[in-house]
Amino acid sequence: MIDPQIVKLAVEYLDDCVVRKTAATLVGMHWYIDGRNKTLPLTEEVNAALCKRPALGAERVGRRVVFTHAGKDFVTNEDMRRADKRYRREFEQKLRKLQG
Repeated sequence: MIDPQIVKLAVEYLDDCVVRKTAATLVGMHWYIDGRNKTLPLTEEVNAALCKRPALGAERVGRRVVFTHAGKDFVTNEDMRRADKRYRREFEQKLRKLQG
């Protein structure tokens, strides 16, 4: 089930990256949403956000997903699995660093 609040946050992330001219990544979107709503997005929620910003699409760079104007794809469950794994690894590293 798609949560409109998560879609809203995903769109905010995409818009923020466009305004700041920074790379919008699927892992970055995980950080953004988790930091504000303490949850991770579903594939359908990420794709719903992309539908709201049709100028952007998913582009695969190696094993990473970047949202660009050249991207033509939507996010797959496999993309989400990989992003979740990478996000959790980065989160754990950041937590260890903060703990000293």
